[in-house]
Amino acid sequence: MITERILKILDFKNVTKYKFCKDLGVSNAFLDKPREITTDKYANILDYFSDVNPEWLLTGKGEMLRNPNAQKTLVPASNASIEHFDLQHKYKNSSQINKKLIPFYDINAEAGTIQVSNMDSVAEPDEWIDAGDWFLDADSAMRVHGDSMFPVYKSGSIVVMREVFDKQLIIYGQDYMIQTSEYRVIKRLQKSCMKGYWLACSINSETWEKGELAGRLIHEPFDISIDNVSKICRILGCVTRNEGSKIVYTIKK
Repeated sequence: MITERILKILDFKNVTKYKFCKDLGVSNAFLDKPREITTDKYANILDYFSDVNPEWLLTGKGEMLRNPNAQKTLVPASNASIEHFDLQHKYKNSSQINKKLIPFYDINAEAGTIQVSNMDSVAEPDEWIDAGDWFLDADSAMRVHGDSMFPVYKSGSIVVMREVFDKQLIIYGQDYMIQTSEYRVIKRLQKSCMKGYWLACSINSETWEKGELAGRLIHEPFDISIDNVSKICRILGCVTRNEGSKIVYTIKK
């Protein structure tokens, strides 16, 4: 059962059952007996322990960690509150901090009215981002274009993502990059009234001021056929510049 594997993770990371249950918002008896868990709790556990191998957690196959050679860490992932971090232990030796280079693809994910994006296949990243230990669970990053997700995601900012391979593990109310054969967008997903569809929602609540559309949302929600989604990634975070920067070219002699 998956609960037995969760107990192995807690033992490996020296995390108590009480602390784990409190952070995830479940009862203290959640791990007291073998049980199946819902997809949303499964996704929350992967967010909490971002270095855990999803396949191992679900089936028991493969290695427990995404990177079995990574050093043992006592610090849970991003969902843990700051008071649970043992900062002195974590930063006692900076050379021990886990780092991961994130592949950055300099292509746009639309955050505005759907536009035709360059949907050519991209095999090689343009750059590699060193984010220290901030996004150990990330597997890609790309640039935002448009303002439908403003102010959370500004046009020109960079989003850091993790691909979701099982579409049944989508958490409603969370932000995702959705790719079809026609477009690539960032939206907040909600349950659609139509079977087999997701409702893609914008954060920007601006409305039309004049004309026949006065009072209506400029960026209205729309339905996306789940079968037409070729790739979907959970948005883990965003990097934004508040000021523009001047590019300086260095000529090597």
